[in-house]
Amino acid sequence: MRIIQIVGPTACGKTNFSVNLAAALNAEIINVDSMQVYKDLAIGTDKPSPEQQKKVPIHGIDLIPLGPPMDAAAFANYADQKIIEIQQRHHPVIISGGTGLYHRIIIHGLIEAPSRDDALRERLRAKRDEIGQLAMYESLKQIDPLAAQHIMPTDWVRIERALEVYELTGKRISDSQQQHGFKKSRYERLALGCWRPRQELYEKIEKRLDEMWHSGIIEETQLLLNAHLPLDELPIKALGYKQAAAALSGNCTFDQALEDAKRETRRFAKRQLTWFRADKDIHWIQMSHINEEFQYVVDACLAFLNGNTPSFEHISCADA
Repeated sequence: MRIIQIVGPTACGKTNFSVNLAAALNAEIINVDSMQVYKDLAIGTDKPSPEQQKKVPIHGIDLIPLGPPMDAAAFANYADQKIIEIQQRHHPVIISGGTGLYHRIIIHGLIEAPSRDDALRERLRAKRDEIGQLAMYESLKQIDPLAAQHIMPTDWVRIERALEVYELTGKRISDSQQQHGFKKSRYERLALGCWRPRQELYEKIEKRLDEMWHSGIIEETQLLLNAHLPLDELPIKALGYKQAAAALSGNCTFDQALEDAKRETRRFAKRQLTWFRADKDIHWIQMSHINEEFQYVVDACLAFLNGNTPSFEHISCADA
């Protein structure tokens, strides 16, 4: 089956582009975002607006209540089922969003690894609280140095998963990842990357954070704190919420929290680009020119969906 994939860093314009493209193609969108799956969170997650959701069918939002995050395997299973349903309605499928791991597993499938073990995770977290997260990261470097190379010391979710797999199987997660390779695609796809010059992207990030800060993210964060959710897990550790929580807890001023959120979001956008740049099949499209070139993008997608070779001759593509 042929699908259209849209990726890119936060604030680059993926949602608006995806909605307009879906409307032009009579397509349905599967939203690929690890934060927008949560119910009750709209401001800090920047979900598609009610108007956008009325314009085209958008799946993958408001799937779970506040609580533990939705792992990539569960989301991939959900997406596979939606792809089948959309195909049965004879509509094209667009998968669009910024969560690289979700995209990878939808396109390439899962590695062979055990399911999460909540009792083991509880023990790992107790040990982390005792000796510190950096020490746990150093343990991972000893056990699986290749995996540690691709995990930030601050990324507890991935540190925990790598340690969990080793504890459960005695095997390194990097070995399973290398064996799998993430090279064979489960779907024929046309991958489009949304790209903006760095300064332009940073300005959009700062504008978005300013709008969030004054339109409800503080109140949403208080909702999360009132629910007594783990501070080291999604959703509360997500960008914006994490900084707002620090201000609400009295650890910094709200102005400082906003500046911290802007800085960390810029860094996150850079990491997203690094992740997606590794996929050499992505056609990077300059969003600054998309209004003038939109019909050419539509034509390229139609050619692909009809089994032909898409042309990007008149589209401002770039190396992100």
